[in-house]
Amino acid sequence: MDSERNSLRWMLPVSGVLLAGGAVCLGLLLTGSRFSLPKKPALAAEITSAPLLDRSELAYVPPREKTADPSDFTYDLTIDMDAVRAAAARNHDVAGWIHIPDTPIDYAIMQCDDNDFYVHHNESGAASSAGAIFADFRCDLDSTDNSLLYGHNMGSGSMFHAIKNFKDHDWGMAHRYIEVATLEHRYLYRLLSCNVISGLSGADFEYWTFIDMNRSNIRYFRDSIKSTSETWYADDFKTIGGCDNRLLVLQTCNSGANDGIRCCVFAELVGDATNISQFSEKEGLPGSMFEPIADSPVL
Repeated sequence: MDSERNSLRWMLPVSGVLLAGGAVCLGLLLTGSRFSLPKKPALAAEITSAPLLDRSELAYVPPREKTADPSDFTYDLTIDMDAVRAAAARNHDVAGWIHIPDTPIDYAIMQCDDNDFYVHHNESGAASSAGAIFADFRCDLDSTDNSLLYGHNMGSGSMFHAIKNFKDHDWGMAHRYIEVATLEHRYLYRLLSCNVISGLSGADFEYWTFIDMNRSNIRYFRDSIKSTSETWYADDFKTIGGCDNRLLVLQTCNSGANDGIRCCVFAELVGDATNISQFSEKEGLPGSMFEPIADSPVL
């Protein structure tokens, strides 16, 4: 009996301690759970369910087509070679055609044995104060190093009046390609510069005297274009043609005054575009001079 009482005396305090400890642990757990529970969002009570969207009245929108790379400048070739040959059949003085987008410049290029007749006659050979667009008699549009085309600056906006637009850099950059065709080939030229310079003998830069040139002449010619430039474009392009590139000059009077000052546009040959319908700057032109040509010794 005494031993049983002693056991009970020992067990009761131990049980009390265990019960007290359990109560403390339970309290701590409840307290910790209370602080770890996420709070309800303050706006939860304001959220209401929205009805499903009624799609019955929505129009079908087809997938958007892939757009062209904005960094790729393209030019759509326009001159119809059959039309050029047909014009030449009507008048054997037709040497080719010139086209500049967004301008009236879309004309036959005339050429005869002097630089006077088409100043005063149109492409049909009839007398005309507007004259015609004509190539210098010394040039061969298929082969000479520098081809010169002339046209009046007409107040009506016809002939070469629009080449003065190239004084504006933004306009020129948006129209930086010039299309010129002969009876057999269609060429693409890229803008170099727009210059307002003297067209009279004795000028510092007599650009009209340069037709067929050696490399030394071509270097001088290019340097002179830049030094007399009013609006220079070549530095805007990643690649500049090499020193062997053929060149093009478009000339008109700068104003109505007979002061000898000319507005000239200088361009360099990109290549023969006879067999393509669109030129892409990123893709280039097969067989073109678009990529830089290694420098050569001066001849």
